[in-house]
Amino acid sequence: MRNIDWTNDRLISMVRSMTKQTLTRDIYDAFQKQELERWKTTIAPDVAIDSPAGRGLKGLDALTGWAREFGGKLAYRIDLVDEHLALDAEGNGRGFITFNLHWKHDQKVFGLEPTGREGTSVETLLLTIHGGRVTHIHVGDNSLDLVLYMWDRGWAHPHNVRPEALVVGVDRKRP
Repeated sequence: MRNIDWTNDRLISMVRSMTKQTLTRDIYDAFQKQELERWKTTIAPDVAIDSPAGRGLKGLDALTGWAREFGGKLAYRIDLVDEHLALDAEGNGRGFITFNLHWKHDQKVFGLEPTGREGTSVETLLLTIHGGRVTHIHVGDNSLDLVLYMWDRGWAHPHNVRPEALVVGVDRKRP
């Protein structure tokens, strides 16, 4: 077996970076533990939120209300799948958090009566960050189980959504 020199600065730095609580990890951890008051330090009070369940939501109060309902009543376990954070020296940049939401509809959620149905939903939060705080969250569904379930129960979902692009692709639409 190979001996590892733990005094090596590179190894120490690598271990520290793997255990460091980043902005993305803190947002995930607060959500999965339902300690949403922690978001006051990581998410802007006027945060904008867009998701398949609704567009144009505004404010930390609206976000925490949604998170209490969604993460506190519907989800019984939220597993972190992936995260990434890219910030400049001023704390501006982008990040994402992908999680697997294990859910069971066993109580009234967002006005929808419970059916007992359960499943999983893979979700990604795309984050825009200014000054070290999240200012915009785009929620993307990577799986459709929960979306179709809610649609079947009459939940209205936005259509023809076109968020502002970072880079506009080549338009090959035929006349």
